[in-house]
Amino acid sequence: MSPPQETRPDRLRRRAIEHLERLQSEGVWGLDLTAAEGSPSADSPHVSGAGPSQQEVELISPSSDDQVELFAGGGSGQGGGPPADETLEQIEAEALECVACRLHEGRNKVVFGVGSPKARLLFIGEGPGRDEDLQGEPFVGRAGKLLTKIIVAMGYERKDVYIANVVKCRPPQNRNPQADEAGACEHFLLRQVAVIQPQIIVLLGKVAVQAILGTSAPMSRLRGKFQTWRGIPVMCTYHPAYLLRNPNAKKDVWEDMQIVRDALAESGRP
Repeated sequence: MSPPQETRPDRLRRRAIEHLERLQSEGVWGLDLTAAEGSPSADSPHVSGAGPSQQEVELISPSSDDQVELFAGGGSGQGGGPPADETLEQIEAEALECVACRLHEGRNKVVFGVGSPKARLLFIGEGPGRDEDLQGEPFVGRAGKLLTKIIVAMGYERKDVYIANVVKCRPPQNRNPQADEAGACEHFLLRQVAVIQPQIIVLLGKVAVQAILGTSAPMSRLRGKFQTWRGIPVMCTYHPAYLLRNPNAKKDVWEDMQIVRDALAESGRP
């Protein structure tokens, strides 16, 4: 007689327990579950709609129908909580030693992130590729060079913004990160956001969108307007690697980046 099939609630419960046990092993004994506040209003400049629920944002695995509750809303300020009392250097030192998932087995270097710790604009991609794995810096290959051109066209330099990924180690053969791998890495990204306190986040590609906003809606429906995550306006747009394969989409990305650029200019925040 075959064992009963695991239901979705049972699967989520099991994975939540595994995640909490991992946090406990790392010395984390409490989680801030205060409701998020301070979301931008729907009539703010360039902000369209309330976006997904800030109380339950799910990561949808690109390779399965399973949904794992990661990046869940919480905290009491922009970025899901008060400004962090740690530095990016401290978080990176921890990431360099991380062996929480299988991705560490094949990595050359941890690709933590790069840019200004006070950046107003945060770009988030899916994960490192071959060039990034060798150099330890995100977006340095062909797609990275295109992203740099986009940043410069917006009137910034790479050092002015911050660039990170959902996972910090290269998935084998550049496949999409799996849900448990993103889950093992998510606390690093959340802590990066808490330190940087970006004014706007740009999600590059469907994997980053699924991880942060918990939606598998087509990019054509998401791009061109701001969503909201933890009180932060979020712009979804195509990944630079997609643009290398589909040059006609470059005009769409540029339209999205003009909206981001204009919103930053109108905010008046230094």
